[in-house]
Amino acid sequence: MKRILFILIPFLWLGVSCDFLETKVESNITTQNFFKSTTDFDMALTGIYYTFTSVEWDAQHRYGNYFTGFMYWGRIGTDECFVPFGNNGEEMIGFYSYTPEHLFVEKVWFMQYLGIQRANVVLNRLEQYDGDNISEADRNRIAGEAYFLRGWFYFQLARYFGEVPLVITETTDISELNTGKAPLADVYDRVIKDFTEAEKLLPETNTVGHAYKAAATALKARAYLQMAGEPLKDNSAASLAAQACRELIKSDKFALVEDYFSQFDGLHEHNSEYIFDVEFDNSHSNSLYGGQVGTTDGIPHTDQIYWTQVRAFPEMYDKFEENDLRRGSVNAGGHAILNPDTGKMEIVYDDDYEGNYWVYKFRHPLDKADRGNSWANWCNNINFPIIRYADVLLMLAEAEWRATGTPSDEAIEYVNQVRRRGYGVDIHTANADVDWHIGDGPFDEFILEERSRELCFEGHRWADLVRFGKLQEAFRSVGQDPDWLMSADYQNLMNNCQEKHSIFPIPQSVIDASNGAITQNPIWQ
Repeated sequence: MKRILFILIPFLWLGVSCDFLETKVESNITTQNFFKSTTDFDMALTGIYYTFTSVEWDAQHRYGNYFTGFMYWGRIGTDECFVPFGNNGEEMIGFYSYTPEHLFVEKVWFMQYLGIQRANVVLNRLEQYDGDNISEADRNRIAGEAYFLRGWFYFQLARYFGEVPLVITETTDISELNTGKAPLADVYDRVIKDFTEAEKLLPETNTVGHAYKAAATALKARAYLQMAGEPLKDNSAASLAAQACRELIKSDKFALVEDYFSQFDGLHEHNSEYIFDVEFDNSHSNSLYGGQVGTTDGIPHTDQIYWTQVRAFPEMYDKFEENDLRRGSVNAGGHAILNPDTGKMEIVYDDDYEGNYWVYKFRHPLDKADRGNSWANWCNNINFPIIRYADVLLMLAEAEWRATGTPSDEAIEYVNQVRRRGYGVDIHTANADVDWHIGDGPFDEFILEERSRELCFEGHRWADLVRFGKLQEAFRSVGQDPDWLMSADYQNLMNNCQEKHSIFPIPQSVIDASNGAITQNPIWQ
Protein backbone atom coordinates (compact mmCIF):
# COMPACT_ATOMS: atom_id res chain seq x y z
CA MET A 1 0.00 0.00 0.00
CA LYS A 2 1.38 3.37 -0.98
CA ARG A 3 1.99 6.12 1.50
CA ILE A 4 -0.54 8.91 1.07
CA LEU A 5 1.51 12.03 0.47
CA PHE A 6 -0.80 14.54 -1.13
CA ILE A 7 -2.55 15.75 1.99
CA LEU A 8 -2.42 19.13 3.64
CA ILE A 9 -0.97 18.59 7.07
CA PRO A 10 -2.30 21.34 9.31
CA PHE A 11 1.03 22.28 10.87
CA LEU A 12 3.01 22.85 7.68
CA TRP A 13 5.34 24.59 8.65
CA LEU A 14 6.58 24.22 12.08
CA GLY A 15 8.97 27.08 12.25
CA VAL A 16 9.50 30.80 12.02
CA SER A 17 9.71 32.98 8.97
CA CYS A 18 13.27 33.78 8.00
CA ASP A 19 15.00 34.92 4.85
CA PHE A 20 17.45 32.03 4.81
CA LEU A 21 15.23 29.00 5.32
CA GLU A 22 12.06 30.71 4.05
CA THR A 23 10.03 28.62 6.50
CA LYS A 24 6.65 30.13 7.25
CA VAL A 25 4.07 29.44 9.93
CA GLU A 26 0.85 28.36 8.21
CA SER A 27 -1.30 27.25 11.12
CA ASN A 28 -2.33 27.93 14.69
CA ILE A 29 -0.90 24.55 15.61
CA THR A 30 2.65 25.05 16.82
CA THR A 31 5.51 22.90 17.95
CA GLN A 32 4.68 23.87 21.53
CA ASN A 33 1.17 22.38 21.55
CA PHE A 34 1.44 19.51 19.10
CA PHE A 35 4.05 16.80 19.73
CA LYS A 36 2.28 14.66 22.33
CA SER A 37 2.01 11.17 20.77
CA THR A 38 3.37 8.74 18.20
CA THR A 39 0.60 9.83 15.85
CA ASP A 40 1.69 13.45 16.13
CA PHE A 41 5.30 12.60 15.30
CA ASP A 42 4.22 10.37 12.42
CA MET A 43 2.21 13.24 10.99
CA ALA A 44 5.30 15.41 11.22
CA LEU A 45 7.32 12.73 9.41
CA THR A 46 4.71 12.67 6.67
CA GLY A 47 5.29 16.39 6.34
CA ILE A 48 8.99 15.78 5.73
CA TYR A 49 8.29 13.15 3.08
CA TYR A 50 5.81 15.58 1.56
CA THR A 51 8.68 17.83 0.50
CA PHE A 52 9.59 15.16 -2.08
CA THR A 53 6.30 15.64 -3.89
CA SER A 54 4.65 18.88 -2.72
CA VAL A 55 2.97 20.81 -5.54
CA GLU A 56 2.03 24.03 -3.69
CA TRP A 57 1.21 26.00 -6.83
CA ASP A 58 1.56 29.48 -5.35
CA ALA A 59 4.80 28.66 -3.49
CA GLN A 60 6.09 26.75 -6.55
CA HIS A 61 7.46 23.92 -4.42
CA ARG A 62 7.14 21.54 -7.37
CA TYR A 63 10.11 23.13 -9.15
CA GLY A 64 12.41 21.94 -6.36
CA ASN A 65 11.23 18.35 -5.91
CA TYR A 66 10.18 15.18 -7.71
CA PHE A 67 6.83 16.42 -8.90
CA THR A 68 8.49 18.69 -11.46
CA GLY A 69 12.02 19.88 -10.70
CA PHE A 70 13.80 16.54 -10.58
CA MET A 71 12.00 15.37 -13.68
CA TYR A 72 14.58 17.62 -15.35
CA TRP A 73 17.40 18.33 -12.88
CA GLY A 74 20.03 15.57 -12.92
CA ARG A 75 18.69 14.12 -16.17
CA ILE A 76 18.97 16.88 -18.78
CA GLY A 77 22.27 18.67 -19.21
CA THR A 78 23.89 15.25 -19.72
CA ASP A 79 24.59 13.00 -22.68
CA GLU A 80 21.33 11.14 -22.07
CA CYS A 81 18.52 13.59 -22.73
CA PHE A 82 17.60 17.22 -23.39
CA VAL A 83 14.64 19.59 -23.53
CA PRO A 84 14.10 21.34 -26.89
CA PHE A 85 11.51 23.74 -25.42
CA GLY A 86 10.46 24.86 -21.96
CA ASN A 87 7.71 26.72 -20.15
CA ASN A 88 9.72 27.70 -17.07
CA GLY A 89 13.31 27.66 -18.24
CA GLU A 90 13.77 23.89 -18.33
CA GLU A 91 15.79 24.19 -21.54
CA MET A 92 18.09 26.68 -19.79
CA ILE A 93 19.04 23.99 -17.24
CA GLY A 94 19.61 21.49 -20.04
CA PHE A 95 21.72 23.79 -22.20
CA TYR A 96 23.62 25.53 -19.37
CA SER A 97 22.29 29.02 -19.95
CA TYR A 98 20.79 29.36 -16.46
CA THR A 99 21.83 31.98 -13.89
CA PRO A 100 21.75 32.17 -10.06
CA GLU A 101 18.28 33.70 -10.42
CA HIS A 102 16.82 30.69 -12.24
CA LEU A 103 13.56 29.30 -10.82
CA PHE A 104 14.83 25.72 -10.53
CA VAL A 105 18.06 26.81 -8.83
CA GLU A 106 16.05 28.79 -6.28
CA LYS A 107 13.52 26.06 -5.58
CA VAL A 108 15.87 23.08 -5.41
CA TRP A 109 17.85 24.92 -2.71
CA PHE A 110 14.68 25.99 -0.93
CA MET A 111 13.04 22.56 -0.86
CA GLN A 112 16.11 20.84 0.56
CA TYR A 113 16.31 23.34 3.41
CA LEU A 114 12.58 23.13 3.94
CA GLY A 115 12.98 19.38 4.44
CA ILE A 116 15.97 19.94 6.72
CA GLN A 117 14.05 22.37 8.92
CA ARG A 118 11.18 19.91 9.22
CA ALA A 119 13.54 17.07 10.12
CA ASN A 120 15.25 19.28 12.72
CA VAL A 121 11.90 20.04 14.32
CA VAL A 122 11.08 16.34 14.66
CA LEU A 123 14.51 15.49 16.08
CA ASN A 124 14.53 18.38 18.53
CA ARG A 125 10.98 17.79 19.75
CA LEU A 126 11.55 14.07 20.09
CA GLU A 127 14.64 14.72 22.20
CA GLN A 128 12.63 17.07 24.42
CA TYR A 129 9.65 14.72 24.76
CA ASP A 130 9.44 13.24 28.26
CA GLY A 131 6.01 11.65 28.14
CA ASP A 132 5.13 7.95 28.13
CA ASN A 133 2.93 7.80 25.01
CA ILE A 134 5.74 6.74 22.67
CA SER A 135 7.39 3.33 22.83
CA GLU A 136 11.14 2.96 22.54
CA ALA A 137 10.71 1.21 19.19
CA ASP A 138 8.63 4.09 17.82
CA ARG A 139 11.02 6.66 19.25
CA ASN A 140 13.92 4.98 17.45
CA ARG A 141 12.00 4.63 14.21
CA ILE A 142 10.86 8.26 14.20
CA ALA A 143 14.35 9.55 14.91
CA GLY A 144 15.82 7.19 12.33
CA GLU A 145 13.48 8.41 9.61
CA ALA A 146 14.23 12.04 10.44
CA TYR A 147 17.99 11.44 10.36
CA PHE A 148 17.63 9.56 7.07
CA LEU A 149 15.68 12.36 5.44
CA ARG A 150 17.96 15.11 6.71
CA GLY A 151 20.94 13.13 5.44
CA TRP A 152 19.30 12.87 2.02
CA PHE A 153 18.59 16.58 1.80
CA TYR A 154 22.15 17.47 2.75
CA PHE A 155 23.45 14.95 0.23
CA GLN A 156 21.44 16.69 -2.46
CA LEU A 157 22.86 20.05 -1.41
CA ALA A 158 26.43 18.75 -1.22
CA ARG A 159 26.56 17.30 -4.70
CA TYR A 160 24.60 20.07 -6.38
CA PHE A 161 25.72 23.20 -4.52
CA GLY A 162 28.93 22.16 -2.75
CA GLU A 163 29.68 24.23 0.35
CA VAL A 164 26.41 25.11 2.08
CA PRO A 165 25.29 26.19 5.55
CA LEU A 166 24.88 23.38 8.06
CA VAL A 167 21.73 23.88 10.13
CA ILE A 168 21.17 20.92 12.43
CA THR A 169 18.81 22.32 15.03
CA GLU A 170 15.32 23.73 14.78
CA THR A 171 15.37 27.37 13.75
CA THR A 172 13.31 29.33 16.27
CA ASP A 173 15.41 32.47 16.66
CA ILE A 174 16.76 33.96 13.45
CA SER A 175 19.36 35.96 15.40
CA GLU A 176 21.01 32.71 16.51
CA LEU A 177 21.14 31.18 13.03
CA ASN A 178 24.65 30.79 11.63
CA THR A 179 24.26 30.96 7.88
CA GLY A 180 27.93 30.75 6.94
CA LYS A 181 28.86 28.01 4.48
CA ALA A 182 30.59 24.89 5.78
CA PRO A 183 33.47 23.23 3.89
CA LEU A 184 32.29 20.51 1.52
CA ALA A 185 34.03 17.80 3.56
CA ASP A 186 32.05 18.92 6.62
CA VAL A 187 28.78 18.79 4.70
CA TYR A 188 29.52 15.24 3.60
CA ASP A 189 30.54 14.38 7.14
CA ARG A 190 27.07 15.45 8.25
CA VAL A 191 25.51 13.33 5.49
CA ILE A 192 27.44 10.25 6.63
CA LYS A 193 26.66 10.88 10.31
CA ASP A 194 22.94 11.20 9.60
CA PHE A 195 22.79 8.05 7.46
CA THR A 196 24.86 6.15 10.04
CA GLU A 197 22.57 7.24 12.85
CA ALA A 198 19.58 6.27 10.73
CA GLU A 199 21.08 2.79 10.22
CA LYS A 200 21.34 2.32 13.99
CA LEU A 201 17.79 3.41 14.71
CA LEU A 202 15.67 2.32 11.76
CA PRO A 203 13.84 -1.01 11.75
CA GLU A 204 14.62 -3.76 9.27
CA THR A 205 11.25 -3.13 7.62
CA ASN A 206 8.92 -0.16 7.63
CA THR A 207 5.77 1.14 6.01
CA VAL A 208 6.19 1.03 2.24
CA GLY A 209 7.73 4.27 1.02
CA HIS A 210 9.30 5.07 4.40
CA ALA A 211 12.97 4.78 5.28
CA TYR A 212 14.29 1.55 6.77
CA LYS A 213 17.75 0.28 7.68
CA ALA A 214 18.87 -1.01 4.27
CA ALA A 215 17.80 2.20 2.55
CA ALA A 216 20.09 4.17 4.87
CA THR A 217 22.96 1.78 4.14
CA ALA A 218 22.42 2.07 0.39
CA LEU A 219 22.36 5.85 0.36
CA LYS A 220 25.36 5.99 2.69
CA ALA A 221 27.19 3.90 0.09
CA ARG A 222 26.19 6.33 -2.63
CA ALA A 223 27.37 9.30 -0.58
CA TYR A 224 30.73 7.62 0.09
CA LEU A 225 31.10 6.87 -3.62
CA GLN A 226 30.42 10.48 -4.58
CA MET A 227 33.01 11.60 -2.01
CA ALA A 228 35.56 9.27 -3.60
CA GLY A 229 35.32 11.06 -6.93
CA GLU A 230 35.44 14.67 -7.99
CA PRO A 231 35.67 17.16 -6.39
CA LEU A 232 36.65 15.74 -2.96
CA LYS A 233 38.62 12.75 -4.29
CA ASP A 234 38.52 11.12 -0.83
CA ASN A 235 40.10 7.75 -1.58
CA SER A 236 39.31 6.41 1.89
CA ALA A 237 35.59 6.85 1.15
CA ALA A 238 35.80 4.34 -1.72
CA SER A 239 36.53 1.37 0.54
CA LEU A 240 33.73 2.46 2.87
CA ALA A 241 31.34 2.59 -0.08
CA ALA A 242 32.39 -0.94 -1.06
CA GLN A 243 31.90 -2.13 2.50
CA ALA A 244 28.35 -0.77 2.63
CA CYS A 245 27.49 -2.29 -0.75
CA ARG A 246 28.82 -5.70 0.32
CA GLU A 247 26.74 -5.53 3.48
CA LEU A 248 23.59 -5.08 1.39
CA ILE A 249 24.52 -7.80 -1.09
CA LYS A 250 25.41 -10.33 1.61
CA SER A 251 22.15 -9.67 3.44
CA ASP A 252 20.33 -11.68 0.72
CA LYS A 253 17.36 -9.34 1.09
CA PHE A 254 17.46 -8.11 -2.49
CA ALA A 255 17.57 -9.61 -5.97
CA LEU A 256 17.31 -8.40 -9.54
CA VAL A 257 13.81 -8.74 -10.96
CA GLU A 258 13.47 -10.70 -14.18
CA ASP A 259 11.58 -8.07 -16.19
CA TYR A 260 13.61 -4.86 -16.28
CA PHE A 261 10.78 -2.57 -17.40
CA SER A 262 8.31 -3.88 -14.83
CA GLN A 263 9.99 -1.57 -12.31
CA PHE A 264 8.83 1.53 -14.16
CA ASP A 265 5.16 0.93 -14.98
CA GLY A 266 3.48 1.83 -11.70
CA LEU A 267 2.30 -1.73 -11.13
CA HIS A 268 5.32 -3.73 -9.91
CA GLU A 269 7.46 -1.20 -8.06
CA HIS A 270 7.74 -2.72 -4.58
CA ASN A 271 9.68 -5.78 -5.64
CA SER A 272 12.90 -7.59 -4.74
CA GLU A 273 14.97 -4.82 -6.35
CA TYR A 274 13.23 -1.95 -4.58
CA ILE A 275 15.27 -0.13 -1.93
CA PHE A 276 13.84 3.40 -1.79
CA ASP A 277 11.80 5.62 -4.04
CA VAL A 278 9.57 8.68 -4.15
CA GLU A 279 5.98 7.53 -3.80
CA PHE A 280 3.05 8.82 -5.82
CA ASP A 281 -0.61 7.86 -5.54
CA ASN A 282 -3.51 8.90 -7.77
CA SER A 283 -6.26 6.97 -5.99
CA HIS A 284 -9.66 8.44 -5.20
CA SER A 285 -8.67 8.67 -1.53
CA ASN A 286 -5.88 10.97 -2.63
CA SER A 287 -8.06 13.43 -4.57
CA LEU A 288 -6.81 11.92 -7.84
CA TYR A 289 -3.53 13.76 -7.47
CA GLY A 290 -0.50 11.67 -8.31
CA GLY A 291 2.80 12.52 -9.92
CA GLN A 292 4.23 13.30 -13.33
CA VAL A 293 6.87 10.58 -13.60
CA GLY A 294 7.13 9.74 -17.28
CA THR A 295 4.74 12.52 -18.24
CA THR A 296 7.53 14.89 -19.25
CA ASP A 297 8.96 12.05 -21.36
CA GLY A 298 7.19 9.52 -23.50
CA ILE A 299 6.10 8.97 -27.07
CA PRO A 300 3.46 10.88 -29.07
CA HIS A 301 0.05 9.47 -28.09
CA THR A 302 -3.39 10.41 -29.37
CA ASP A 303 -4.68 10.61 -25.76
CA GLN A 304 -1.83 13.03 -24.94
CA ILE A 305 -0.74 11.11 -21.85
CA TYR A 306 2.85 12.12 -22.63
CA TRP A 307 4.34 15.56 -23.23
CA THR A 308 7.43 14.34 -25.16
CA GLN A 309 9.28 17.32 -23.68
CA VAL A 310 12.33 15.44 -22.37
CA ARG A 311 13.92 13.67 -25.34
CA ALA A 312 16.89 11.37 -25.80
CA PHE A 313 19.97 12.10 -27.83
CA PRO A 314 20.60 9.66 -30.71
CA GLU A 315 23.95 8.92 -29.08
CA MET A 316 22.04 7.59 -26.06
CA TYR A 317 20.20 5.14 -28.29
CA ASP A 318 23.50 4.08 -29.85
CA LYS A 319 25.01 3.21 -26.43
CA PHE A 320 22.94 0.02 -26.47
CA GLU A 321 23.70 -2.99 -28.59
CA GLU A 322 20.75 -4.15 -30.66
CA ASN A 323 20.06 -7.17 -28.45
CA ASP A 324 20.23 -5.18 -25.20
CA LEU A 325 16.60 -5.09 -24.08
CA ARG A 326 17.27 -1.92 -22.11
CA ARG A 327 17.53 -0.14 -25.46
CA GLY A 328 13.78 0.13 -25.17
CA SER A 329 14.38 2.96 -22.70
CA VAL A 330 14.79 5.03 -25.87
CA ASN A 331 12.12 4.79 -28.54
CA ALA A 332 13.38 5.67 -32.01
CA GLY A 333 10.61 7.39 -33.94
CA GLY A 334 7.51 5.58 -32.75
CA HIS A 335 4.10 6.94 -31.87
CA ALA A 336 0.96 5.41 -30.38
CA ILE A 337 -2.28 5.26 -32.37
CA LEU A 338 -5.52 3.31 -32.15
CA ASN A 339 -5.69 0.14 -34.20
CA PRO A 340 -9.23 0.13 -35.59
CA ASP A 341 -9.18 -3.64 -36.03
CA THR A 342 -8.31 -4.47 -32.43
CA GLY A 343 -9.57 -1.34 -30.67
CA LYS A 344 -6.21 -1.18 -28.89
CA MET A 345 -3.48 1.45 -28.87
CA GLU A 346 -0.25 0.28 -30.45
CA ILE A 347 3.12 1.78 -31.29
CA VAL A 348 3.80 2.23 -34.98
CA TYR A 349 6.80 3.51 -36.89
CA ASP A 350 6.47 5.63 -40.01
CA ASP A 351 7.85 8.79 -41.56
CA ASP A 352 5.83 11.09 -39.29
CA TYR A 353 8.31 10.97 -36.41
CA GLU A 354 11.42 9.57 -38.02
CA GLY A 355 14.57 11.10 -36.52
CA ASN A 356 13.05 11.61 -33.05
CA TYR A 357 14.35 9.73 -30.04
CA TRP A 358 11.85 9.56 -27.21
CA VAL A 359 12.62 8.82 -23.56
CA TYR A 360 10.44 5.79 -22.94
CA LYS A 361 11.52 4.19 -19.66
CA PHE A 362 8.61 5.15 -17.42
CA ARG A 363 5.60 3.75 -19.23
CA HIS A 364 1.98 4.73 -18.85
CA PRO A 365 -0.38 1.94 -19.98
CA LEU A 366 -1.24 2.79 -23.58
CA ASP A 367 -4.93 1.91 -23.32
CA LYS A 368 -7.26 3.97 -21.15
CA ALA A 369 -8.97 0.82 -19.92
CA ASP A 370 -5.67 -0.30 -18.44
CA ARG A 371 -4.94 3.09 -16.88
CA GLY A 372 -8.26 3.67 -15.17
CA ASN A 373 -10.21 6.88 -14.77
CA SER A 374 -7.84 8.40 -12.21
CA TRP A 375 -4.81 8.29 -14.53
CA ALA A 376 -3.88 11.38 -16.49
CA ASN A 377 -0.67 12.79 -17.92
CA TRP A 378 -0.19 14.94 -14.78
CA CYS A 379 -1.73 12.42 -12.42
CA ASN A 380 -0.31 8.91 -12.31
CA ASN A 381 1.01 6.55 -9.67
CA ILE A 382 4.41 5.74 -11.18
CA ASN A 383 7.06 6.17 -8.49
CA PHE A 384 10.48 7.70 -9.08
CA PRO A 385 13.34 5.41 -7.98
CA ILE A 386 15.93 6.93 -5.67
CA ILE A 387 18.02 3.77 -5.40
CA ARG A 388 17.49 0.16 -6.45
CA TYR A 389 19.52 -3.00 -6.05
CA ALA A 390 21.09 -2.92 -9.54
CA ASP A 391 22.69 0.38 -8.57
CA VAL A 392 24.25 -1.22 -5.48
CA LEU A 393 25.80 -3.98 -7.63
CA LEU A 394 27.27 -1.41 -10.00
CA MET A 395 28.47 0.80 -7.15
CA LEU A 396 30.43 -2.04 -5.57
CA ALA A 397 32.58 -2.52 -8.66
CA GLU A 398 33.25 1.20 -9.04
CA ALA A 399 34.05 1.56 -5.33
CA GLU A 400 36.55 -1.31 -5.46
CA TRP A 401 38.16 0.14 -8.57
CA ARG A 402 38.54 3.52 -6.86
CA ALA A 403 39.92 1.90 -3.69
CA THR A 404 42.37 -0.59 -5.23
CA GLY A 405 42.63 0.17 -8.95
CA THR A 406 40.90 -3.08 -9.95
CA PRO A 407 37.48 -4.48 -9.09
CA SER A 408 37.39 -7.99 -7.68
CA ASP A 409 36.19 -10.95 -9.76
CA GLU A 410 33.14 -11.10 -7.50
CA ALA A 411 32.27 -7.47 -8.16
CA ILE A 412 32.66 -7.97 -11.91
CA GLU A 413 30.32 -10.95 -11.66
CA TYR A 414 27.69 -8.74 -10.05
CA VAL A 415 28.06 -6.21 -12.87
CA ASN A 416 27.68 -9.03 -15.39
CA GLN A 417 24.51 -10.18 -13.65
CA VAL A 418 23.08 -6.72 -14.26
CA ARG A 419 24.17 -6.93 -17.90
CA ARG A 420 22.75 -10.44 -18.39
CA ARG A 421 19.38 -9.30 -17.08
CA GLY A 422 19.54 -6.44 -19.60
CA TYR A 423 20.16 -8.90 -22.44
CA GLY A 424 17.43 -11.29 -21.29
CA VAL A 425 19.69 -14.24 -20.47
CA ASP A 426 20.10 -16.19 -17.24
CA ILE A 427 21.81 -13.87 -14.79
CA HIS A 428 23.70 -16.63 -12.98
CA THR A 429 25.23 -18.26 -16.07
CA ALA A 430 28.37 -16.87 -17.65
CA ASN A 431 27.74 -15.63 -21.18
CA ALA A 432 30.66 -14.79 -23.46
CA ASP A 433 28.45 -12.63 -25.70
CA VAL A 434 27.33 -10.42 -22.81
CA ASP A 435 29.88 -10.50 -20.01
CA TRP A 436 32.60 -7.91 -19.46
CA HIS A 437 36.08 -9.03 -18.43
CA ILE A 438 39.24 -7.34 -17.27
CA GLY A 439 41.16 -6.58 -20.45
CA ASP A 440 38.10 -5.62 -22.49
CA GLY A 441 39.03 -1.95 -22.06
CA PRO A 442 39.47 0.70 -19.37
CA PHE A 443 37.20 -0.18 -16.47
CA ASP A 444 36.33 3.42 -15.61
CA GLU A 445 35.01 4.06 -19.12
CA PHE A 446 33.05 0.82 -19.10
CA ILE A 447 31.40 1.26 -15.69
CA LEU A 448 30.43 4.85 -16.38
CA GLU A 449 28.66 3.79 -19.58
CA GLU A 450 27.15 0.68 -18.02
CA ARG A 451 25.65 2.86 -15.31
CA SER A 452 24.11 4.98 -18.04
CA ARG A 453 22.66 1.96 -19.82
CA GLU A 454 21.20 0.47 -16.65
CA LEU A 455 20.17 3.64 -14.78
CA CYS A 456 19.42 6.01 -17.66
CA PHE A 457 16.80 8.71 -17.02
CA GLU A 458 16.69 7.94 -13.27
CA GLY A 459 18.45 11.17 -12.37
CA HIS A 460 21.95 9.78 -11.72
CA ARG A 461 23.81 10.75 -14.87
CA TRP A 462 24.74 14.35 -14.00
CA ALA A 463 26.23 13.38 -10.62
CA ASP A 464 27.96 10.36 -12.19
CA LEU A 465 29.62 12.52 -14.86
CA VAL A 466 30.73 15.07 -12.25
CA ARG A 467 32.17 12.31 -10.05
CA PHE A 468 34.21 11.01 -12.99
CA GLY A 469 35.21 14.51 -14.12
CA LYS A 470 33.53 13.88 -17.48
CA LEU A 471 30.62 16.33 -17.56
CA GLN A 472 31.94 18.71 -20.21
CA GLU A 473 33.39 15.94 -22.35
CA ALA A 474 30.20 13.89 -22.31
CA PHE A 475 27.81 16.77 -22.89
CA ARG A 476 29.82 18.16 -25.79
CA SER A 477 29.95 14.75 -27.45
CA VAL A 478 26.23 14.57 -28.19
CA GLY A 479 23.95 16.32 -30.64
CA GLN A 480 26.48 15.99 -33.43
CA ASP A 481 24.72 13.39 -35.59
CA PRO A 482 24.37 15.08 -39.01
CA ASP A 483 21.25 13.05 -39.82
CA TRP A 484 19.49 14.11 -36.63
CA LEU A 485 16.86 16.84 -36.54
CA MET A 486 18.51 19.14 -33.97
CA SER A 487 18.77 22.66 -35.35
CA ALA A 488 22.09 24.45 -35.77
CA ASP A 489 21.06 26.90 -33.04
CA TYR A 490 20.67 24.05 -30.55
CA GLN A 491 23.90 22.41 -31.66
CA ASN A 492 25.69 25.66 -30.85
CA LEU A 493 24.32 25.46 -27.31
CA MET A 494 26.24 22.24 -26.73
CA ASN A 495 29.35 24.37 -26.18
CA ASN A 496 27.76 26.18 -23.22
CA CYS A 497 28.85 23.60 -20.66
CA GLN A 498 31.87 25.02 -18.83
CA GLU A 499 33.98 23.99 -15.87
CA LYS A 500 31.74 25.97 -13.51
CA HIS A 501 28.75 23.83 -14.43
CA SER A 502 30.11 20.91 -12.39
CA ILE A 503 28.29 22.66 -9.55
CA PHE A 504 25.23 24.90 -9.40
CA PRO A 505 25.36 28.50 -8.24
CA ILE A 506 24.03 29.56 -4.86
CA PRO A 507 20.65 31.24 -5.52
CA GLN A 508 21.07 34.98 -5.74
CA SER A 509 18.13 35.54 -3.40
CA VAL A 510 19.91 33.52 -0.70
CA ILE A 511 23.09 35.56 -1.09
CA ASP A 512 21.13 38.82 -0.96
CA ALA A 513 19.20 37.77 2.13
CA SER A 514 22.28 36.61 4.02
CA ASN A 515 23.76 40.10 4.36
CA GLY A 516 27.15 38.87 3.25
CA ALA A 517 27.24 35.66 5.31
CA ILE A 518 26.82 33.53 2.19
CA THR A 519 28.94 34.18 -0.87
CA GLN A 520 28.64 32.78 -4.37
CA ASN A 521 30.49 29.59 -5.24
CA PRO A 522 33.97 30.82 -6.25
CA ILE A 523 33.85 29.05 -9.60
CA TRP A 524 30.70 31.07 -10.40
CA GLN A 525 32.14 34.45 -9.42
